[in-house]
Amino acid sequence: MTEVGPDEGHPVLLLHPWWGVTPAVLEWADALAAAGRRVVVPDLYGGRVVDTIAEAEALAEGLDHGTALAELGVIADGLSGRGLPWAAMGFSLGAFFAARLAGRGAAGPDELVLFYGGWSPGGGVERTGRVELHRVPDDPYFTEDEVAETVEGFRRAGVEPEVHVYEGAGHWFAERGAPGFDGDAHALARSRVIGRLGG
Repeated sequence: MTEVGPDEGHPVLLLHPWWGVTPAVLEWADALAAAGRRVVVPDLYGGRVVDTIAEAEALAEGLDHGTALAELGVIADGLSGRGLPWAAMGFSLGAFFAARLAGRGAAGPDELVLFYGGWSPGGGVERTGRVELHRVPDDPYFTEDEVAETVEGFRRAGVEPEVHVYEGAGHWFAERGAPGFDGDAHALARSRVIGRLGG
């Protein structure tokens, strides 16, 4: 697990996409750290990083979601125990896990930032009061049905997600080096996220 940023900074739990902890993920971690946040980056793949869709799909399919959620729950408990507001942020696969953490009641994050992924939080949403969803139209990896389930799931829990749609961009637009990276959309998303989460 990687941690960057000032010890006193409000924590951000940053969850990687199906490629693993890529340089793009660490770039986001450094940007958040430079803005004053303490960034915690777990590695659900034990150090493996891939760069093809086929390899990433295989890694994601081989991941035990129950075990991963349990491991992230332990980290979330530690962050909640610091007594500071904290956020969970994830990309694609990581956004799915981040959304699920909101259903942990008082041990959930105060804020969520979800990039082209998510799901209904399940459980009791007690602590999470703000959800940002960054998505693209007609996304084959985060379908309109999945978007609707994510948005409606949080609405049922009493939280109205703030949805940002990036017209003309595709999945992975916010990850430098990934297929579909879009410099303009990335810059806009980064300004929004840092503007919100910057300490």
